[in-house]
Amino acid sequence: MIQRHLSQVARTGIVIGAVLGGAGACSKEPQRAPAQSPTITSGAPAQPQQTFQFAPPDGTKFTRTDRHRQERSITGTAINRVDEDELQWKVAVEKKGDQYRVKQDLAHLTMRQDGKVLADGDVKEGIRAELVIDRNGNLMEVKGLEGTAARLKELAAPGMETQVEQTLTPQYLATLVSNRYRVLFGETIGRPATPGSSWTVTNAPGSFVTSRKVTVERQEMCGTVTCARLRVDFKVDPKTLSDTAVSLVQSRVQAGGGDMSKVTVKSASYGMSGTMLVEPSTMLSHGASLSEIGSVTVTGTSGQQMTVAVKGTTDITYDYGTQPMAAK
Repeated sequence: MIQRHLSQVARTGIVIGAVLGGAGACSKEPQRAPAQSPTITSGAPAQPQQTFQFAPPDGTKFTRTDRHRQERSITGTAINRVDEDELQWKVAVEKKGDQYRVKQDLAHLTMRQDGKVLADGDVKEGIRAELVIDRNGNLMEVKGLEGTAARLKELAAPGMETQVEQTLTPQYLATLVSNRYRVLFGETIGRPATPGSSWTVTNAPGSFVTSRKVTVERQEMCGTVTCARLRVDFKVDPKTLSDTAVSLVQSRVQAGGGDMSKVTVKSASYGMSGTMLVEPSTMLSHGASLSEIGSVTVTGTSGQQMTVAVKGTTDITYDYGTQPMAAK
């Protein structure tokens, strides 16, 4: 039980932390539109001067570093869990005809739980996702990740090999970067980039991001290129947290000799907000800083209710080196 709990909380922490990076991936099936179209309200100016376009220059290369910290605690008790992780990716963009091939190589991984190192080290080779994206920014396919499990197991701290192998599976990483793509690019491409523009999108039930509000605060320089600073507010499917909350409470119930099968979720909420920097003319990212907050109320044995509070931060940085950018 304890081993399964550790695996679940580590998985949830990295999913939320890495979900906000640059060009992402999906499962090995092409992305399909939801059965129900999103509801959109817009406060955009009547005549926008510029729109967000997916057009990363052919040959663009950069390093993206995702840093995430998440804390979960059972209200009114001393039970507290803290997950920290850092993932560094080497990214290269190649344009072939009407499609883009975005290659993402995991270069370094660090995972800690309550200060204890689960995995840490440079990835030699073999963990690559190749994204196939059409000219409109739609994610069509993801390839690669076949050697993920064996390579990541090599980074595990002594005694943590099984946990790391169970947590960081190829399918898990594919889902992780798929959700990242939805957060960063979803309902942004084609929208007005003029400062003051704003739109709200409500997605179909079951979507990872249930609703989002985006506001273009201003334009500013990111080195030698012009970026739009976006204020974003996301409501996320609370199931992302529910499984972890149940596992945390089950551990407490088990320690007290109770029946873990009686633990059920009564209510849950989860959201993220913050800012992102992106080039409107290319959709290349230049940074993101977000905070998350959520709560899950769980009913335990004898009808006792416990609330698991969640809070965290995500910071994403990009290094493009000295190569020229199209938006100069």
